[in-house]
Amino acid sequence: MPARKYELKQRAAAQAETRRRIVEAVLALHGELGPARTTISAVAERAGVERLTVYRHFADEAELFAACSAHFRTEVPPPDPSAWSGARGARERLLLALLAFYDYYERGEPVIANVARDAAQLPALAAFVARRIAFMNTIRDDLVRAWKVRGSARVRLTATIGHALAFETWTSLVREQDLTAHEAAELMVQLARVAASNRTATRPRR
Repeated sequence: MPARKYELKQRAAAQAETRRRIVEAVLALHGELGPARTTISAVAERAGVERLTVYRHFADEAELFAACSAHFRTEVPPPDPSAWSGARGARERLLLALLAFYDYYERGEPVIANVARDAAQLPALAAFVARRIAFMNTIRDDLVRAWKVRGSARVRLTATIGHALAFETWTSLVREQDLTAHEAAELMVQLARVAASNRTATRPRR
């Protein structure tokens, strides 16, 4: 009996190690090629296993994406709202939140960019992206409430903060326009300040 238990324990450890290698291979390929271009053959080759082994561990794409997403969250932890929830004012809270997200985008850029690009092509992946969007909307709405504005100002502010939190905004300001993350975050806070103002823009006279 002890020998049998030891054998089962060894087998379970070997299976866990194989699963880990497969997930790490998937995540690496998602960063290099993107989910849509990652094949099971490429995963198997990167992990050093047979294609059938990959299928034995993951029955479909949804299971594979779930394991990959969990591993990515471990390797690149997403922003924790506690990092800005204790801030004194709405502007400081927004600044801290943006800095946290911009740091996250920098740490996870290759995978985040490729997943955003390929989600429309892969329904199983789109489901995970939809959950991320829901999380982002929750963060956005919480940040908006701190400004205590209503009506059209709230509508503008919601759109502005949603835009400021987006990965694409960070890419544009930091990667394409060469701002630092802090400069980009401060710029978005100033934009939010204008959006929250009760003053309405007027059309220039012709």
